[in-house]
Amino acid sequence: MTKTKIYRKWSRDLDWATIIRDIQSLLGGADSNIPSTPKLSSVPQPVPTQDLRVKNIRTLLDYPLDLVKEWLQFQDVDRPSLLDISQINELIKTMCLAWAADKCEYPSHAESSYQNLVVDAIASGADELTAINAWMQQLQTAKAGAV
Repeated sequence: MTKTKIYRKWSRDLDWATIIRDIQSLLGGADSNIPSTPKLSSVPQPVPTQDLRVKNIRTLLDYPLDLVKEWLQFQDVDRPSLLDISQINELIKTMCLAWAADKCEYPSHAESSYQNLVVDAIASGADELTAINAWMQQLQTAKAGAV
């Protein structure tokens, strides 16, 4: 018998009976005692939202994929979607502050501006990528003005 992972998008309004029925149908039915190969869809499945979120931000920052993988290994996972939201937020903050390391004279400035321009903006409803991009531009402008 083989192990099969079945992914389901998280929602506060999950209907567990439907999920169980869907899993049973994928695994060949609950009544069957004969192991069966799961029926796999030929339609590509969407990347879990948190994985895509981290990928998009990593790409924007040009942050090395190897460092993301190493960070995830320290958390004992192999992809961001297996982390809770606070851990993902910490990963994103780590990537952003690493990008800013050579853009600010003082690390505390990078961190406080990240809080003000990214975290607070997102809390107010701003798009995360847009907020990070604006923060990056602000730091680059400040560095250019200081030179």
